[in-house]
Amino acid sequence: MDIALEQMQSVLCGRLRLGNPPPRDGEYATVGPIVTDSRLVQPGDVFWALSSPRRNGADFAIEAMARGASGVIVADRQIEPWAGSFVLEVEDTKLALWQLADWNRRRCGGLVIAVTGSVGKTTTREMIDAVLRPAGAGFASPKNFNNDIGVPLSLLLLKPEHDYAVLELGASAKGEVDALARLAAPQVGVITRIGDAHLGTFGDQQQIAAAKAELLSVLGSESPAVLSGDDPWLRRLAGVAGPQVVWFGRSGDCDVSATEVYCCDGHLKFRVGRQAFVAPVWGRHQLDAALAAIAVGLIYGRSLAEVADALAQFKPVARRCNVLDVGGIAVLDDTCNSSPMAVRAALQLLAEHPAKGRRIALLGDMGEMGMHGPRMHFDIGKHVVTTAGADRLFICGEYAAQTAAGAMEAGMRAEHVQAIAEPLACAGRLREQIAAGDVLLVKGSRAMALDRVIDLLAGATGSESTLSKAA
Repeated sequence: MDIALEQMQSVLCGRLRLGNPPPRDGEYATVGPIVTDSRLVQPGDVFWALSSPRRNGADFAIEAMARGASGVIVADRQIEPWAGSFVLEVEDTKLALWQLADWNRRRCGGLVIAVTGSVGKTTTREMIDAVLRPAGAGFASPKNFNNDIGVPLSLLLLKPEHDYAVLELGASAKGEVDALARLAAPQVGVITRIGDAHLGTFGDQQQIAAAKAELLSVLGSESPAVLSGDDPWLRRLAGVAGPQVVWFGRSGDCDVSATEVYCCDGHLKFRVGRQAFVAPVWGRHQLDAALAAIAVGLIYGRSLAEVADALAQFKPVARRCNVLDVGGIAVLDDTCNSSPMAVRAALQLLAEHPAKGRRIALLGDMGEMGMHGPRMHFDIGKHVVTTAGADRLFICGEYAAQTAAGAMEAGMRAEHVQAIAEPLACAGRLREQIAAGDVLLVKGSRAMALDRVIDLLAGATGSESTLSKAA
């Protein structure tokens, strides 16, 4: 973002104070990169002191300046700027972040694509970026910047010279997608699938569908909405959008329809019309992301052949269905997050992956299930047997007993089910029982931090380099 201090002060209606001596170029100095975590501040960054019910971000302003911050944005606190730095005092730091993001969005004319849905948002976002990147300058939301802080931070990366930006919009409550979409003002909207994530806050899938459909209301009738034609909820909600719906999926009536779908050895192969596609990803469930990216590419003006070339160079997203070789064990690393729909897809991948030895699942809790938690985890336990045909099940978390009960009801012997209270203790138990030729799926919510189990396994087998290259 290219903005001077005096201009940012004007946009935010804040009180600017300069250090003694002031920053070079004084109030006309260009604002550096914005960081909201004082521990990540690098020299020249601007520390935006956001607050929460648990802490006041202004408490870390001095630490940020000690790390080399060129300035800090604070509220409800008078902080003296260090030499060569500045302090901008505003009424509310979160509101100010949104105001600055809105100002930056309005001065940029590139195509903004917003991606939401219950599953597959990040991979879809990255595939769209991969498809558009050869044809223009742009970017996709970094990391998991998809909430009320991440989206405005993403918008602050937008530059007037950018041709496009792909933004991910997440939601855990009604109204969040609406607010984020109004801020982002996208010209293209993508909804992947309506699943069962965040059931604890939404209550049921109808409410989840309504929340995701908020994006369609913001788009209006003049902008294309790219929707999964294989999702019955989206078919019902299509009337909320205007006439510009672009359907993707396996159904023959979709605008972008896949045929001859085949997945083998880390490559998803399919056809759209006469054009063959090969995407370097594991699992048939990645087809939705690829088809959505193709649809957006066509809207952007790329040909099917150009999109196919771009998808062939796609770099899979770390911790999302990566397959790693850890000492001769195929580890399916899907530890970034978890929901019932996502776990079922991962279990299908476990079933289809070639195995000389046993198929083993290590599952942690799925987050934000609320009152549905016991039932959903019991159902997943059954899928471990009926979908994956797993030989062993390791489980940890609050709902381990329900997952175990489901697996045993579906036919898994009790001695083949092990519940372990501490997630990191799973690494030691696995090391004792797993062998070369086995296939291990590791899946759980981000809070379970099961990625550390994989790192410990890799370290124990001397496979750190294999892990880092694959991730």
